[in-house]
Amino acid sequence: MEEERVETVKRRGCIKDTRGPWIVRRRGRGGKMTVSLRRPTERERENNCERERRRRMVTARIFAGLRAHGNYCLPKHADQNEVLKALCEEAGWHVEEDGTVYRKTSIEGPSNTNCNNLYPDCHAETRKETEEDELSLNLTLSFKYM
Repeated sequence: MEEERVETVKRRGCIKDTRGPWIVRRRGRGGKMTVSLRRPTERERENNCERERRRRMVTARIFAGLRAHGNYCLPKHADQNEVLKALCEEAGWHVEEDGTVYRKTSIEGPSNTNCNNLYPDCHAETRKETEEDELSLNLTLSFKYM
C-alpha cells in the first residue's frame, strides 16, 4: 500500500492568508463608519501577492545597495525604522529607542562607534581600507588616486 503525502503549499508574505471575505471600513456621509464584507476574486488575491513580492524585492535591493555602497551598518533583515535611524546618525542626529530625536553635540565620522558595537562585522573590510589609506596619507603626505 502506497501512502500518499498531501503537500500543502503555504504562501509566504501575502497580504491576506485566509480565504474569507475582506472587511472594508468606510466613512459614510454623516461621518459614521460603515463596515461591509467584500469577497475578492482569486485573480485579485494573486495580484496582491505579486505586488507584495515585488515591493519586498525592491526594498531588499535598496537595503543591499545601502549596505554595499552607502557604508550603512544595517542588519540582514532591516526595516524602514532602522534605515531612518542610520540616516539620522549620518546627518548628526541621535535617535533614542523610543523615537526621541535630538542633535548630537559632536558629529562623528561614518565609522560610528555605536554602529560598530551593534554590528561588529559590518564593513570590516571598508574600515581596514580606510585605516590603510590614512596610514599611507600620513606617512607619504601624498594623495592616493583611485
